[in-house]
Amino acid sequence: HDVGGISDPFLQVQILTVLRLLGTGNEKASEDMNDVLAQVATNTETSKNAGNAILYECVQTIMAVESEDSLRVLAVNILGRFLLN
Repeated sequence: HDVGGISDPFLQVQILTVLRLLGTGNEKASEDMNDVLAQVATNTETSKNAGNAILYECVQTIMAVESEDSLRVLAVNILGRFLLN
C-alpha cells in the first residue's frame, strides 16, 4: 500500500513498535537496531502525515530502547521540529 507517496506506513509503524518491544531492556538488540532507526529517522519524508506518524513512532522507539546518544539527539531534534509546526 502506498499512502501519500510513503510505502505502507501502517506496516512501518508496526515494525517500529515491535522493535521497541524487542529493544526495551535488551542492550544487544538495541545496538543492532541503531543503524536502522537512524536511517528511518533521517530518510522519512516529513511533508506528509504518514511520514510524521512514522517519525513519531521512530522517536518513541529511540527513546524506549538503549540507543546511542547521537541517536537520542536526533530524536530530540525531530521532536523540536514537530513543536515548530
